[in-house]
Amino acid sequence: MSEMLEAKQVVEAVKGLHWRTSLEIHKLLKDNEDFSICYKEEEGASPEKIDVEKLVGMLPLHLLSVFISSDEDAKLPYLLSGIRLLNTFCDLTSRHPKLDQVLLDDVVLTTQMLDLVIFTMVALGGNRKESWKSDNDSLIEATMVASALHLLHGFISPNSQDLVIVLLAHPKVDVFIDAAFGAVHNVVRSLRAKLLHRQTDQTKKVGVNSVGAVNAHCQQAEASLQFLHSLCQHKLFRDRVAQNQELCGKGGVLMLAQSILSLTVTPEFVGAAVVIASISRIKAKVLSLLHHLFEAESVSFLDEVERAGSLHLAQTVASEVLELMRHGLSRASKASAPHEYPMGFVLLNSMRLADVFSDDSHFRRFFTKHFTMVLSAVFCLSHGDFLSMLCSSDLSSREDDATLDYDLFTSSGWVLSAFSSLGELVVPPFKLNFQNNLTMSSYAHQRTSLIVKIMANLHCFVPEVCTEDDRNRFIQTFVSGLRKDPSSILVNLLPSSSYTPEAQRGTSVCKNISSLLHHAEFLIPNALNVEDLMILRVFCQQLEPLIRSEFEESQAEVKDNQGAGGSSSGKQLRKEPLNLNNDEASENSDVRVEGAGTKQGVNEEMEIAERSKESDGDANNLETSGSETSSNRGKGLVEDGDLSRTFTQRLKVSASSGEVKEDERAEASLLLEKQRTKRKRSIMSDDQMAMMEKALVDEPDMQRNSAWIRTWADKLSLQGPEVTSAQLKNWLNNRKAKLARASKQGPARDNNSSGDLPESPGDENTWQQQKPSTPFADKASAASSSSSEGVKRGQQVMLVDERGVEVGKGMVLKTDGEWYGLSLETRQLCVVDVMELSGLYDYSKMSIPYGSDDVGRTFGEANSRFGVMRVAWDVSKLQ
Repeated sequence: MSEMLEAKQVVEAVKGLHWRTSLEIHKLLKDNEDFSICYKEEEGASPEKIDVEKLVGMLPLHLLSVFISSDEDAKLPYLLSGIRLLNTFCDLTSRHPKLDQVLLDDVVLTTQMLDLVIFTMVALGGNRKESWKSDNDSLIEATMVASALHLLHGFISPNSQDLVIVLLAHPKVDVFIDAAFGAVHNVVRSLRAKLLHRQTDQTKKVGVNSVGAVNAHCQQAEASLQFLHSLCQHKLFRDRVAQNQELCGKGGVLMLAQSILSLTVTPEFVGAAVVIASISRIKAKVLSLLHHLFEAESVSFLDEVERAGSLHLAQTVASEVLELMRHGLSRASKASAPHEYPMGFVLLNSMRLADVFSDDSHFRRFFTKHFTMVLSAVFCLSHGDFLSMLCSSDLSSREDDATLDYDLFTSSGWVLSAFSSLGELVVPPFKLNFQNNLTMSSYAHQRTSLIVKIMANLHCFVPEVCTEDDRNRFIQTFVSGLRKDPSSILVNLLPSSSYTPEAQRGTSVCKNISSLLHHAEFLIPNALNVEDLMILRVFCQQLEPLIRSEFEESQAEVKDNQGAGGSSSGKQLRKEPLNLNNDEASENSDVRVEGAGTKQGVNEEMEIAERSKESDGDANNLETSGSETSSNRGKGLVEDGDLSRTFTQRLKVSASSGEVKEDERAEASLLLEKQRTKRKRSIMSDDQMAMMEKALVDEPDMQRNSAWIRTWADKLSLQGPEVTSAQLKNWLNNRKAKLARASKQGPARDNNSSGDLPESPGDENTWQQQKPSTPFADKASAASSSSSEGVKRGQQVMLVDERGVEVGKGMVLKTDGEWYGLSLETRQLCVVDVMELSGLYDYSKMSIPYGSDDVGRTFGEANSRFGVMRVAWDVSKLQ
């Protein structure tokens, strides 16, 4: 046999061997001691023998030369066959050391395979203009893209993190990124054309029915996008993508997202559940990919888009996101049977993107105008439907996610068989790996917290970014939306009885808002941060009197018409927009949003402002982690005047009854203090914080060592949510400052934190930190009400059972009011955060008194609900 194989020999070997599975080739190699294979190119031909080592060494460069030298479409099936054979040899490296040495240890050969993948992406992703292609061409190109990308797993690593390291070290990484996104975009374009225009003649020629061809195309598109999504989950890669001017500045990624989000299922495919589910998962993945890029730290994605003049593309994507949320929230409001196949987190990922869009100055007004109407319709649901949708941990239905287990050999083999066969072929079903890593309660809490975050973004007024016209725009639009027919805003999936009649809408909406605010309090700190909750509270307090005033007129008119025997449609006569800046409107609604309150209210406001100055030192030490996507991220919660006037109004209302509530003054002081800090996102899990506490035992001054911080940030990112070096350093500095404050204050400060370490980089999100460290706050806490003598909020207690045996130790959180349907004062209960359990008990299995689906039925379930073992306990069993 000659030194080098002739090109003709390689071509014959590819055509004759690519049909063989890895197991078949393994047996052929075992039968020949000289590492050769005997094969037949076709039936009836004489056997040929070829040296596998020489074939593997020449194959990548051979395929590259074929790609470059030939322009005919006929080369694509042959190239796909070659990639398929290469992947089979890669699968055999673990069984044959000689193959491992040739394929994986030969740097030159590895470089050639990388060049083959990159050139394939360039060739299939270069032409980004719309062009008609036959079903043959479009399907084989889609398969080529997916196969070439997944070939990287074969000869580099199945781990996406290893792929990122190798790709970023390659000198042509930017070419690969640009071309890969372009190739996937072309796959999506051809899929959209196939969905819209049934090519009957072509499908007959291919030998598969229309649904089967679309199903196969969907699988290839999903596999390709899933590959890019897995790479963008890693910080270094998504930062590199975000810096790519072609993709981000000129809108390449946005155009890909727009094409995917605009995919529609024509009536021909309505009954094809597998096609519908695949398209839905593709949409969920591109939404998640966009969210990763929007949160990139190296560059502001939306700012780059603005500088390149491509905001119109982002506006189109934002419109699609809004439509997905409208449909998703409509379905979420109705109990429905689970889908046959997982559909992906479309609603959840849409809301995550909406959280970013609504916090950006370029899109806030757009979301205020359009999404606020959807929110208004949601709040018009009957109280029971509203509770089950947004205030429950046990939903009637939820989204399910899954990843496609892509089999390159099977997938490419089916396509090649379809082109060479005249009969009907069944599309091989791909294996779906379910990824329901979100429990039902976690999914429900995330969905509710995102609603709260979006509302907080829209209500937040930042004078440096917003115009005067934006002040109160959200609350005005919200009230305006309440006058409309909710079934005309949400997708009409519910019977009319699910919405509150307009005559009773004012009372029902206020009840829904109150329930949401109450439920949101228990999402801190795991799913929601304090700042968003406080803005929601300000919004609710401004909104409630306005709603009551707005709908009193309608209710009175209905009663008058009913008494007179006349009929009424119950529609509002008030057509002029609400003017929150108008003194008369403020007086009518008993709320003065822009004006000053009573003299006593002004004095109280001044006192709160003075007291808040004492907290400036601590406020400067608060955590400021979290990415800043737009120019207004990290600004104050709302304008100074708005906060002051809002709480002047609250104190004025209390003063009208003859007293000013101390806890409301303390809360006002807290908000004025929080206004000076950035809005945060909790990023570290309990396991990650436990790792850090152990590491700090050996390295207590880690915050001074940049190398240690970088090392531990990487370690933490492997164990849970991604943590950057800057965020970890902020967490360490904040922890040190908190320990210093706790040491200075001593153990007697029952009303404040117990001295425990923060549970997340945004440690002030924990309930202990909801009391500002000021003399005024201390006074408010000391005067807080108690449902029984000797038990006060913030007090450290020991919990005992019926026999008087110690169960654990904790701190009293709440002593009065209601807690998930329990009247604490009536039943002589209080809410306790259990910090330590007796060693006699297994907390994950031990039942808790007054358990329910909302709060959990064991200590373990309570811990998963609230991030701390929060339970209701009899006051008589506290010591």
